[in-house]
Amino acid sequence: MKKIIVSILIIVLILGSYLVNANPNNLVLNYQRTLYVDDNAPPEWYNETHFKTIMEGIENSSDGDTVFVYNGTYYEKITINKSISLIGENKYYTIIDGSKILEVELIKGLAVYASYAEVNGFTIQNFNDTGISVTSHHNNVSDNVIKNISGFGIFLYGNNHMISNNSIVVDGAGISITANDSTITMNNITGHYEGISLDDSYSNTISWNNIQWCDRGIAIFESNNNIIKRNNIANNFEGVFLGLSRHNKFYENNIIDCSSIGKHVVLKGWSFFNQWRGNYWDNQIIHILPKIIIGRFGILPIPWFNIDWRPARKPYEI
Repeated sequence: MKKIIVSILIIVLILGSYLVNANPNNLVLNYQRTLYVDDNAPPEWYNETHFKTIMEGIENSSDGDTVFVYNGTYYEKITINKSISLIGENKYYTIIDGSKILEVELIKGLAVYASYAEVNGFTIQNFNDTGISVTSHHNNVSDNVIKNISGFGIFLYGNNHMISNNSIVVDGAGISITANDSTITMNNITGHYEGISLDDSYSNTISWNNIQWCDRGIAIFESNNNIIKRNNIANNFEGVFLGLSRHNKFYENNIIDCSSIGKHVVLKGWSFFNQWRGNYWDNQIIHILPKIIIGRFGILPIPWFNIDWRPARKPYEI
């Protein structure tokens, strides 16, 4: 009998440990609720779980909850300081708009301060600073439309984020990254000073993005050990800019249609040991030959170069 009791206790302890580890947020979640937001519902619809503004829904939520927002235009700036999921009904018709916010200072459309939060399914528009600002860890920003923003489409700080399937058209940088161990994938970015920029960022994966009509498609400053793979970098004045950055890997990208007075790649300032493999270059005359990427050594006008030893013969479908 003692052996049976001991065995049962061991099984209970193992299951308890598994359940704790199964919650990656390491949060104590007594219950998980869905709260609803609608800016145009009849008065009797509103109660302790149904709200008129997005911020009311967030303020009444707890870690682990979902705040679901019905289609409508919400003239408010959003702050997420809890580990919640903020979900829009339809990204084209669930709109967070800054045009009626009467403040002089720079305004972020949606600021994520909590870790383990999710933002999905919104149009964020008409803000004079940043569309979505993330300054925590382990967040997911996906399937949003970000447009008419004066500064950054998405500003990313921290570690272990997933940024995917966003459509970004802003005046500044599309996605500005000062983050580590994050994945930036399948975003469509057009018409910016920089499509994607990394600054003091390490071990990120930038893949399957479409980056067009920017001054610089991808700009990497003082950032090491990142993977840039299968991106379509097209119609930019400069395709890729590398400054003081090392050990980055550029695999199977399309780097095409740069300005006749711009460059496909700009190398500056001790950008050593970067790897180039299987990229497609439309300015490569004979595609079976290695592609020589000419840059500058340090701050002096001394030539330096990288080599893509096996460039692709035709562009990738991305």
